[in-house]
Amino acid sequence: MSGLPPDGIAGMHQEPEAPQPDTRIRFLRVLGIIWIIVVVLTLAGAALAPYLGQIADVALHQTVHRQWTRLTFDAERPFFDLSTPTRAVQSYYSALYQGSVANIERLTQGALREQMRQRVAYARTAPAFTPYRSFVRAEMRGDHEAVVLEKFHLFWKHGLRFLLQRDAGDWHIVHIETIL
Repeated sequence: MSGLPPDGIAGMHQEPEAPQPDTRIRFLRVLGIIWIIVVVLTLAGAALAPYLGQIADVALHQTVHRQWTRLTFDAERPFFDLSTPTRAVQSYYSALYQGSVANIERLTQGALREQMRQRVAYARTAPAFTPYRSFVRAEMRGDHEAVVLEKFHLFWKHGLRFLLQRDAGDWHIVHIETIL
């Protein structure tokens, strides 16, 4: 038995060793998949970045901020309705953007009228109209007084507070102040 290999007969029945997968290739595959996921998420984030505020507004409006109402209006179509405090504030913005001094005067009373005339004059010299969207919340104080809080974005701490009074069925803006 001198022609047999040193391990004897058992060595004849062994199969040749199967090549083991290289751990470096597996590592590179995992690293490549992670890199592709990061690139896709970055591109998706860049594509959605201009809309993230609107997405958050919709999500918050449907969950936490149910008491806030979205305020929008069309620049091409004047809006004027003094039946509720919220519609009076919407009419204010519509008259401001349309440059309607007559509607501003119907919306306001007393010393606020001159201030509103100045705002209308400034609105005429302002750059082109951009779509207006904000959020408002009305708080009634009896039958003849209301406060409307307005924020351009729900995340912002500042905004405007409109004090309105009811006169013969119509709501009029008597004071506007900044919320800080």
